[in-house]
Amino acid sequence: MNPRVLVPALFVIGTFATTAFALPRIGYVYPAGGQAGSSFEVIMGGQSLDQPLGVVISGEGVSVEVVEHDKIPSAQVIDDYRDKFRELKPELEPLKGSSPGDAKALREAVSALLAGVELDEKKLRLMWEYDRRRNDPKQQLNTQIGEVVRVRVTIDSGTEPGMRHWRLQTASGLSNPMRFVVGAHPERNEPEAHRFDLLEYAGLAPAGSRTAERGAEPITLPVTLNGRILPGEVDEFTFYAREGEKLVVSLQARNLIPYLADAVPGWFQTVVSLHDARGKELAFADDYRFDPDPVIFYKIPREGDYRLRIRDSIYRGREDFVYRVTLGELPFITGISPLGARAGSEVDLTFHGANLSEQHFPRHPVPGETGIVELTASGPGGRSNPIAFHVEAMTEEAEREDNNRLGAANPVPSPGLVNGTISVPGDVDFFKVEGRGGRPMSFEIFARRLGSPLDANLTVYDDDGEMIAYNDDYENPAAGLTTHHADARVTVTLPGNGRCFVRVADTQNRYGYAHAYRLRVAEGVPNFALRATPASLNAKPGASARLTVHVLRIDGFDGPVSLRLKDAPEGFELKGGPVPSGEDKADVSIAVPYNHSGEPVALQVEGTAEIEGKTVVVEAVPAEDMMQAFAYRHLVPADRLLVEIRTPPEPPKP
Repeated sequence: MNPRVLVPALFVIGTFATTAFALPRIGYVYPAGGQAGSSFEVIMGGQSLDQPLGVVISGEGVSVEVVEHDKIPSAQVIDDYRDKFRELKPELEPLKGSSPGDAKALREAVSALLAGVELDEKKLRLMWEYDRRRNDPKQQLNTQIGEVVRVRVTIDSGTEPGMRHWRLQTASGLSNPMRFVVGAHPERNEPEAHRFDLLEYAGLAPAGSRTAERGAEPITLPVTLNGRILPGEVDEFTFYAREGEKLVVSLQARNLIPYLADAVPGWFQTVVSLHDARGKELAFADDYRFDPDPVIFYKIPREGDYRLRIRDSIYRGREDFVYRVTLGELPFITGISPLGARAGSEVDLTFHGANLSEQHFPRHPVPGETGIVELTASGPGGRSNPIAFHVEAMTEEAEREDNNRLGAANPVPSPGLVNGTISVPGDVDFFKVEGRGGRPMSFEIFARRLGSPLDANLTVYDDDGEMIAYNDDYENPAAGLTTHHADARVTVTLPGNGRCFVRVADTQNRYGYAHAYRLRVAEGVPNFALRATPASLNAKPGASARLTVHVLRIDGFDGPVSLRLKDAPEGFELKGGPVPSGEDKADVSIAVPYNHSGEPVALQVEGTAEIEGKTVVVEAVPAEDMMQAFAYRHLVPADRLLVEIRTPPEPPKP
């Protein structure tokens, strides 16, 4: 079980600083993953996808070959296709009596007739797609995902499962990244009703052939199912399960495309329900704790067939409403205790969850570097979902009950960390802190960001029991994937004697083993974090690309931040900056060399500032400034900052 750094990613878009040429942008990848050791077709929907060249994907073991680019032409061109197809109708009539078993020869005959009137299967498919979108009153037309690039993906056997980051390369430049998953289980795609078939369109398909294809074919567990929800759709899958099987149904939708700019609440809000063979609902989920992606745990009562249904919560749908759902008797972690440990130490870990081979790991080694890492466990069904684990370089202690009142407060070292739990109804936890009088002291909860459902609040009291500070939800702009900032944080100036008391409680009065937290206590030192947007940059040889660097100021830091590239290849230079005092961002440019050739280049931006007589150096996290539901913006971390150096083709003449 190896900890791995948790680095989420999301789609971002780069711009040429010296041209207004349209750059590629992808809005979805479908299917959004595949099993190691398989080969399959993937489509990308987006805008300005002309002349696709390849795909840049993080990690090893995945290769991609471009098949074709589909772009629905104008209504005038479609009318021309339609007129040519009408001319062909008399020549198709004699083929209607062909044998149903001779589909290959029939396709070849139709293709030959199409060539005679300057048509082919692709042009008919574009005409069919144009009519489908135009005539469907429920279809939400969206030019941002109106183009499609089809590719062939091959994942080597033995490739490490997990999340990858996928960017499309075109003759114009590099697209924003999207998420793509290498899975560990067999995979199936839903049989889509909206799929073009040449013989069906020409009126030559054998009777009932598509009906059988779209039927609910039973599925063997474990399996990962890929699908998309169009307006009003409810996808249904039938599977066989044994009595006593501890079924886990885990869905990914928001995890694949975290924010949609033009949809409320800002993502595809999935609903999953489990039914018996007669259609009776047995289990239902529209989330998992505070995560919008639902999970179902269900013990199968009797052997037989069961049905899984997936839909949007209010029956919306679009091509980018993409999901992956994995089901089977699979290991799933619901919690871990403690939620973290001191860097470089050893800790006794306990995993909570379903279908785990082991739950206790005594003297587990802790990574030497601080931050949030991922841990996984194993079970008969393979590797579990990852869970976050917090590593800090300070003394740690465990909460000691009964500490539910001021007079029974646990002493906490400063600086120090305490691991606690709101475990029973009405539980609150008090801690006593001794610091330097008149100095700022920072108190911070780590819970939600570590997978705990705790909605924490912090109250700070003086020696007389008078409240001197309170915080419920601390809005952390560095948490780009968070929409409910439930981890409390407060900085106060300590009383003259340096003593104070801190109370931790759950705002929603909920409790249980999973409602764990880590309370971090340290002197409040001004500091900052950096985000660099966008994470895909494009520039002509010898030119430059624009970049925005955001400063997230902590505990009163108000000074300027100088910017530079760290260990950049020769010819790359950051121009601009610093971020001025009191400002939260600055626009800079990245100059690139004339003679570069090859793959996109990964760059690292870092900032330096003088804080209380010390030089502080901080690396900028690549990110995307993303919109949620028409209004809210988030700086969403990405995998890396890539710069594509390419001379784009000349724009088409009007």
